[in-house]
Amino acid sequence: MFHWELDEQAEVEFAGLDQFARRALAELMDAVVLVDPADYQRRPGESAGALRILPFGAHSQGLVTFLVYPPDDLGLVVKIQWIGD
Repeated sequence: MFHWELDEQAEVEFAGLDQFARRALAELMDAVVLVDPADYQRRPGESAGALRILPFGAHSQGLVTFLVYPPDDLGLVVKIQWIGD
């Protein structure tokens, strides 16, 4: 099973989120790593590249960018963007 981590910049961005946004992101990433993150919510015709960008939050107010690194079963979060409510 995959696991997820934050890189240095994403740690700073994650710390700047309110508790609801942090929880929403954690819930999304927990769901992503239960399956192959390269395929999670992939749309038909979308490439299975190593870089994924997915919305998160109750109303998709955020975007998370992460790299899928199969040799280490890792989803590495590299960017978090939050528009807010």
